Amino acid sequence: MEEVIKGITAKDSVIVTTSWDDGTITDLKLAELLEKYGVKGTFYIPKFIDNPLPKKDIMAIDRKFEIGAHSVSQPDLTKVSLSEAKRQIEDSKTYLEDLLGHSIPMFCYPYGRYNEIVKKLVKDAGFIAARTANPGGFDLPKHPYEWHITLIASNNSPLMALRIWGKLHLWKLSSLLDWESRAKLLFNLALQKGGVYHIYGHSAELERKSEWDKLERVLKYLSNGEGVRYMTNGEVISNLDIVKRGLSNG
Repeated sequence: MEEVIKGITAKDSVIVTTSWDDGTITDLKLAELLEKYGVKGTFYIPKFIDNPLPKKDIMAIDRKFEIGAHSVSQPDLTKVSLSEAKRQIEDSKTYLEDLLGHSIPMFCYPYGRYNEIVKKLVKDAGFIAARTANPGGFDLPKHPYEWHITLIASNNSPLMALRIWGKLHLWKLSSLLDWESRAKLLFNLALQKGGVYHIYGHSAELERKSEWDKLERVLKYLSNGEGVRYMTNGEVISNLDIVKRGLSNG
């Protein structure tokens, strides 16, 4: 049986972590904004993608942020053969480790899709945790290979927005209709409740929808918070004991 991480409820201490999928050229602009506001990020990068980041830029981002694996070519790992899923997971780790010269501890499921077999393949490949696209509030992940998010920087999924809106009792119509409003209200709620605030998205979508100004306003809102710590996904997982103590002590 795989290790289960016990969820926590805490007040007066907040961790902000962000993660960004796909490794497209627009991640360069995203990295600049994250650095401007002192917000850390994990970039989940597949080996093959349209409009990819050049290898030199992946290496540059790695010097300031965290790089995670996102399979080789982003298939739905629950629908390919076992051998293909294993190859996609293992080769994505090898590719990035050979490029960057260090271990890659984090994985992100393409399309957020996984099952028990895929989770085991990820663990067996040597990843310490994996991020999903499941909304789950501010708790630490209850299972390292099913790490949820707090919200997505997008209005593309009305159902996800509704689930977040209702689950966390935001009860403000603007936060249902607009992810910027939702992001700010959720951060306010995290400051009251404590825990991990985890926003994820795709820089290519921000570019396509001309939402860079919106993201910048959100990052500015998240930055320099009193009692707020900014971590990559891997830093949260790697320092669970420290994180738990800090959140418990407020």
